Amino acid sequence: MKGIRILGDYILEILVITILVAVSAASVIFFIPMMVGLTGYFKNKKDVRLFRDIFITIKENWKILIPYSLFQLAIIVAPTLNIYFLNTHPESMNYFFLGISYAALVFGSIYFVTAPTIIVNMNVNFFQLLRNGFMLLFGSFFRTLLALAIVAGVIAAILLYPYVVIATLYLAPLLITKLMIENFYVLKARVLGINVYQLKQKELSDNYLDENGNINHSEGEGGNK
Repeated sequence: MKGIRILGDYILEILVITILVAVSAASVIFFIPMMVGLTGYFKNKKDVRLFRDIFITIKENWKILIPYSLFQLAIIVAPTLNIYFLNTHPESMNYFFLGISYAALVFGSIYFVTAPTIIVNMNVNFFQLLRNGFMLLFGSFFRTLLALAIVAGVIAAILLYPYVVIATLYLAPLLITKLMIENFYVLKARVLGINVYQLKQKELSDNYLDENGNINHSEGEGGNK
């Protein structure tokens, strides 16, 4: 019975997250906040995370989410429109504008995978977000490249095999969050002069039970929040 319950919990989680991502993507404007909310959700262990964590994360970070969402929409949507729909520049300038558009997409993709982890784990303003989001790359280039490859894979699926995109709406946010959280641990451990294992053990020891008997992570988990 326990195995059936666990399986049911996973199926419910996959369905709910898939629906939330699909609806937010369809609305466009709520997609970036939803990705940040899912980062706050997926950073917790399976046995303690709740769906309300998504919306609590969004509510707690709404001030930084406004400029970050506008930034992401501008740096991703505008180049995409230029490449695929508005590519009407004079031939002599065409490659120049295409180069800028592709560079902007790469830049936007980097912050798409790194910024949510910074927002969830640190209290930062927009310019601090840009700086720390870039620094998160150095936690592990391999994990960063893998996260970017996941984003590229989803984009390729949208363009080539749109019917399989539904299968990525749960896995992509989950995997990207786990990869970037590990990068964050690496950088934080370096600052504290300890290894990642010691850092995780310290944070585990900082957990406590709330008034309902549920594990409640301390505000210092993973960052400065």
